[in-house]
Amino acid sequence: MKAWRSLLLVCLPAWAAIPPLPEGLRAMYNLEYDRAITLLEQETRERPDDPEAWNHLAHALLHRALFAAGALDSSSFTAGNSFLRRPKVPMGAEEREQFDHAIARSLALCEQRLRENPADTACLYASGVAHGHRAQMLMWVKKAWWEALREGTRSREAHEKLLKLDPSFADARLIPGLHEYIAGSLPWYIRGIAFLAGFRGDRRRGIERMEAAVRDGRKTAVEARVLLAVVLRREGQPARAAPLMGELAGAFPGNYLYRIEEIRLLAEAGRAGEARSRLDELARSDRLPAAKIEELRASTERILMQPRSRREP
Repeated sequence: MKAWRSLLLVCLPAWAAIPPLPEGLRAMYNLEYDRAITLLEQETRERPDDPEAWNHLAHALLHRALFAAGALDSSSFTAGNSFLRRPKVPMGAEEREQFDHAIARSLALCEQRLRENPADTACLYASGVAHGHRAQMLMWVKKAWWEALREGTRSREAHEKLLKLDPSFADARLIPGLHEYIAGSLPWYIRGIAFLAGFRGDRRRGIERMEAAVRDGRKTAVEARVLLAVVLRREGQPARAAPLMGELAGAFPGNYLYRIEEIRLLAEAGRAGEARSRLDELARSDRLPAAKIEELRASTERILMQPRSRREP
C-alpha cells in the first residue's frame, strides 16, 4: 500500500505553492467575510483606479452571500448537477448595489484603458474576472441562465484574447479551461447545438489548461485549485483532487470547508486512515459544533463502507 501511494505521488503534477495574498483576500478565504469586506473596501479607497481592487471587493461580497446560503459545498457540482436545482441565493439590496457598482467600476476602468491600449494584458485579465463574477451572480442570485452564459462568454473571450498576446499568462488559462471542460462534458445532442453556436469543448484539454493555472498561476491560485478539485471529483479521480483541498486547508486554517472537502475526497479514494485522521484534527479545532462533526463522521463512514465503484460521483 505504501509503495502504491508513493507511485501515485510521483504521478501527480507538481503544483507551485500558493503565493502570498493581500490581507483582505486571506481573510475572505478564511471565511472572515465581514473583516475581508472592510479591508477590501479600504483597498478600493487606496487604489480607486485599479480594476483588480474592485474585483476583489465584488468577489468577497458575492462569496459572503454564497457562504451564508450554503452554496459553497462542492457536492453541488458532482455529476448530478444539483446546483441547478438550488433556489436563488439571497443577497440583500444594499449588497447587490455594492456588488453591481464594484463590477461596473472595474469594467469601466478596463474599457477606458483598453481603448488607449488594446494590448493591456492586465486590463484584459481584470475584465475577464469582472465578467466572471457577474456571471456567477446572475447564475446563483438571479437564476438568469442566458444572461449568465453571455457574461461567462465575455469572460472567456477576454482571457483567450489575453493568451494570444501573452501565452505565458497562466492565470488566464483557468476560465477558458473550465469552459472547454464544460462544453466537452455536454451530452452529444447538446454539444452539436453548442458547436453550431461557436462553443468548442475538449474535456482533457480543459483539464490540462486548468492544471496549468494551478501549476503556474498566482492571481487565481485558490480558485484554480478549488475548480480543478471539483472537476477531478466529477471525473472519478478523488485521489488527485484530495491534495489540492488539503493544500488549501493548510493555507487557510479558518476555512473548515476546505478540510471537509479533503475528508470527503480521501474517503472516496478509499484512504480511510487519512480521512479519519483529518476528521479528528477538525474535531479538535473546535471550528464546527460537535453535532456537525458527528454528522460528518457518519457520512465519511458511509462513503468508506460503499464499494469503490459507488464512492466516486
